[in-house]
Formats: sequence, C-alpha cells, structure tokens
Amino acid sequence: MPALNIPRLRHPVEAGVFLRHYVDRLPLVIQVPDLGILGWQTHRWTNEYLGYKAGSQEVRVLQQPRPGLFTAESASYVAMPFRHFLREVMAAPDGNPGYYLNLQTDRLIEPPLLQLIGDFSIPDYFKDFRMRCLVLWMGNSPTPIVTVLHHDFNDNLYVVVEGRKHFTLFPPSEAAHLYPRGVIRNIAETGLIEYEPGEKQPHLCAVDIGKPDFDCFPGYREALPHRIDLEIQKNEMLFLPAGWFHQVSSEGRHIALSFFAEVPSPAGFGHLRHLIRNSARADGNQ
Repeated sequence: MPALNIPRLRHPVEAGVFLRHYVDRLPLVIQVPDLGILGWQTHRWTNEYLGYKAGSQEVRVLQQPRPGLFTAESASYVAMPFRHFLREVMAAPDGNPGYYLNLQTDRLIEPPLLQLIGDFSIPDYFKDFRMRCLVLWMGNSPTPIVTVLHHDFNDNLYVVVEGRKHFTLFPPSEAAHLYPRGVIRNIAETGLIEYEPGEKQPHLCAVDIGKPDFDCFPGYREALPHRIDLEIQKNEMLFLPAGWFHQVSSEGRHIALSFFAEVPSPAGFGHLRHLIRNSARADGNQ
C-alpha cells in the first residue's frame, strides 16, 4: 500500500472534520495564516524578550558533543540559565548545533514555557482533551539537528512558531519493521504501542533511516513504501496521533510548541464517534 497523502487544511478546520481525522488516527497539517489569529503573541519572542521573561530560569539543555544526530547514547542534559542558552545558541551568529532545548521534566508545564504562558493558549482543536504536558523546542544550527526515529505515547499537536521542521513519518502498523528497542506486546486500535517491561526507552528505534543497514535491519525495506516526508512551516500545526513514528530534522533558528494530550479510553472514542455521527445527520438534514 503506498504512503498516505497528509492533507493540508486551512484554519479554521471544522470541528467535525478534525474529529474524523482524530478518530481515524491519521496525521493532519493545519495551516494558520498568522498565529495571532489564535490570540497568540509569539511574534514577541525575540532573544531580548525571552531573556526578560524567563532568562533567570534554570533549564536542562540537551548537549551533543559531536553535533548532528541526537541519540540517547551520545547526548546528555546539562543545566544552565535560560539566558545562557539564548546567548550561546539562539543569538549566536552562526548558530550552535551542540545544544537543543526540548522536554525538561515530567510536569505539565515548566520553565521557560511557564513564564511565557500569557503569549499562547491551547488551540481549540485540543481544548476538549486532557493535556499531558506542553513542550518547548528551541535550537539554532547551520546544519540539521536530528531527533532520531521514535514514537510518542500521547497525541501531539505540534505548532511551528519560527523556522521550519522536516518530519519523516511511519504509521504504527510498521512498528515491527522499524526495530524499536522494546519488545512489542500489542498495537492498539488507537495506535498506542505496548511493550514488554524491561527496556527504559522502548519507543526509540535502532534503525538509522538516513543510512539504513539492511543487513542488520532487513525488515526496514517493508516499511519504506509507507514512509512519509513533509515540511512543517512557520504558522503550521501538525496533528500527530500517538504511535506514529517520526524523525524530526531542524536547521537554522527554530522554535516550536508541542501540546501533548492523553489518548482517550475506548469509551471516549465511542463518544467521539457518536458526535461525528450526530454531526453528519445534522448536516444531512440541512
């Protein structure tokens, strides 16, 4: 089966249309002319403004001694004031590919995003879902910064505030061909992947999709027809359901926000399907 064509829809997307993609567990790109339409003030996020709002906050920054591919083995977190990260990375004329700001801890929201909370809000598409956490992604590099192939255990609404991102996607059905570290126990209808206990980061993939070793990972050939590559530009949102594998490449100065939401229970999905059916009947009676 050939790879899916990911739709790109203009904001605002009708609630019923978004819910159908959500229930079908299919990615979707939503194009927003300007994030100000959402009531956001992220156009203010200059280095000076960010430093004023949150510069004194300590952050954990992912450090890669040999810049490029950020893997669990080669990268580690270092603590520094956010102001230091802004000066050494975001304000560096040539960038700094050795550092990348991403998930901090396991809290819902944390510095520096906590100090910027007045500048953004949960997009309406995710307002009815239970938030798991909000994540700020920041970097500045003359060469691509790559987050290795993995999947999440939550639904993700990924909003590019500045710059652009390249995503490579594979559906959950290809999990066995992508060689996650964990032993797969079950892949649910929702896309959630369950692993046998034991592996600390079971959702990270061993295969290098940039330079695949087909002798070590022969099954990857089976996944290739399902590979999807797409660019997410400034002011675009990517809805990425849980279980969808993705590798992300970023170049230049880039800022993005992830809104991670818990995957509803089977009863919750039943309720969403009921809403979709009622909406379809209402449209048919008009």
